[in-house]
Amino acid sequence: MVDGLIAFLEQLMTMPIFYPLVGLLITIDALCPLVPSETVLNLAGAFSASQGVPDVKWVMVAAGIGAIIGDNLCFMLGGRLIGLVNRLDPESRAGKAITWVRANMHEHGPVTIIVARFLPWARWVATIVLGSVRYNWFLFFLFDTIGVILWVLISVGTGYLGGTLFSDYPLLAMIVGVTLGSLVGMAIQRLQAAAMEWNDVRRGVSSI
Repeated sequence: MVDGLIAFLEQLMTMPIFYPLVGLLITIDALCPLVPSETVLNLAGAFSASQGVPDVKWVMVAAGIGAIIGDNLCFMLGGRLIGLVNRLDPESRAGKAITWVRANMHEHGPVTIIVARFLPWARWVATIVLGSVRYNWFLFFLFDTIGVILWVLISVGTGYLGGTLFSDYPLLAMIVGVTLGSLVGMAIQRLQAAAMEWNDVRRGVSSI
């Protein structure tokens, strides 16, 4: 069964259509964060290192294009989607992302845009909220592109690292790659929160 799964994934990832599918998946994820796009990139990176396919460079290009298109579409639709955001349960994962974005976007706008790219619900909320308040589009595009580049490099790179470490065991390589990607995402979120809290304490405005 495992060998069959590996063979199926290898066949899929050798097909030229795989790269457009990655780009489309990432675009959909930006508009509706229910698709595990980070997992797909972790998986593609791990498989590339352990099996030689897909071409990791084209995975990154496809993912980057898809993310930038999706984020900017979401930003443009911000005014129409803000009502949906405001109706979300404040205690839900998405609701907590709203609180995080609104608490940080005025004082830490550029950092919020970049870090939000690593947090599935936060990036969706951030693009909608910023679009709805008519945040400067050029600045959004600039910092979002930086965030996308870092997100793609880290998401694919952590998977690739897992695949390199366990190249003789494809299934384990994929599991390790996905796990590393998840841990990196969590670490970035915690570091960002700690850095902003430290900055607020330094300025004497911490809520603690």
